[in-house]
Amino acid sequence: MTTEPHSKNTNSRALWIKHQLERLGTSYAQIAREEGVSRQAVNKAVYAPYPKMERAIAKRLGLTAREIWPERYP
Repeated sequence: MTTEPHSKNTNSRALWIKHQLERLGTSYAQIAREEGVSRQAVNKAVYAPYPKMERAIAKRLGLTAREIWPERYP
């Protein structure tokens, strides 16, 4: 990963995550299918704590959930 999501602005971070997933050829919908949840469940993790989906997103990005959402993991 060349850039990390340092922005604490939720919308900026959400756009960064979406862009990185697209760059890697995946999406919230694909993650949802693989994890057996709705696309909305994956999207929820971007805006509110949802550890299972945070880990799923982070895994696809080659990061840890703490690297993406450091404020959620003090």
